[in-house]
Amino acid sequence: MEPLINLLKSFIGPSGILLTLTLLLLINSWIFKKLKSDKLSSNIIKNSVITFVVLIGIIAFILSLSIDKALKGQILSFLAIVVSAGIALSSTTVLGNLIAGIMNNSMNRFKNGDLIKIGEFQGRVTKTSIFHIEIQLEDSNFITIPNLYIATNPVKLTRKTGTVISTSVSLGYDIPRTIVEESLKKAAILTGLSDPYVYITNLGDYSVLYKIHGFLEDSNKYFSTNSLLNANVMDVLHKKKIEIVSPTFMNQRNSNEKTFIPMDSSKNKTLGNKQIPEDLIFDEAIKSENIETNKGQLKELSIQKELLNEKRKDLKNEDEIQKIELSIEKIDNLKSKIKKSIEDQNEKKT
Repeated sequence: MEPLINLLKSFIGPSGILLTLTLLLLINSWIFKKLKSDKLSSNIIKNSVITFVVLIGIIAFILSLSIDKALKGQILSFLAIVVSAGIALSSTTVLGNLIAGIMNNSMNRFKNGDLIKIGEFQGRVTKTSIFHIEIQLEDSNFITIPNLYIATNPVKLTRKTGTVISTSVSLGYDIPRTIVEESLKKAAILTGLSDPYVYITNLGDYSVLYKIHGFLEDSNKYFSTNSLLNANVMDVLHKKKIEIVSPTFMNQRNSNEKTFIPMDSSKNKTLGNKQIPEDLIFDEAIKSENIETNKGQLKELSIQKELLNEKRKDLKNEDEIQKIELSIEKIDNLKSKIKKSIEDQNEKKT
């Protein structure tokens, strides 16, 4: 009977530790569910806590076992070797991404919705975290880029307004430069670009390379405007009876009267208010940008409310107090609408 009692006693310690570990994990899961945060940083904290609790629980479980102390030491040494090897193998990449993420966030290089180009990847930012960022590409698909890659590669951030759109065209020396520049500027204006200007970027053996630039007010139309500018350049040059063909080809043809210009079948049009492809391509990036904008508005409204509350404390006139309370009520209603909008957009994302 006594050996059985001793055996049961030996199981009390390890069982208690396992039960405590289970309770701690359940409490951790319950706390983060109550927070209702879908941010990546929240998930990282949650997983870090779980890892720490499990590691401490394993050590406590080993120490509570009724086995020889030398064997306990060997088990703990083996566990330490495994953990150290795992940290050593992953620390270079993880630590590098962490430091790069802190640097990027502290510099405020970009935010959700921004149009950026990193290396060969170009798209709009949908998520940022301390380890990586996610961007939505031109084909509407997503790519995750580690912060370490961002820190070691040039990042091109396209301005929200006033960014420059450009395209190049190669034409022969027989075409007067002034006519070409006038035509290219006209194409830029038809595209909706402002203050167009032309650079002659190269004088080749057989042709001249012209580059037309113009300022785009809304970078949300960046890709569509690039395409439209190319189309308008072709249309305007063709209307001016300027052939966009190889000068070598022109010198080899037999008929000097024949021109290689397609018939004009449509009028030049700007994008106007029509739905642009970017609205469909960068749908998630646009939602993320709207959420960030709404959060910024909530902060501004909270500050305004605090200022009104402070002002109300010093007022004694009932009419003025009533005006302040009405303004506070309007702010509260507006905050409720914005919060509802954020919730709706988060539901659409999920």
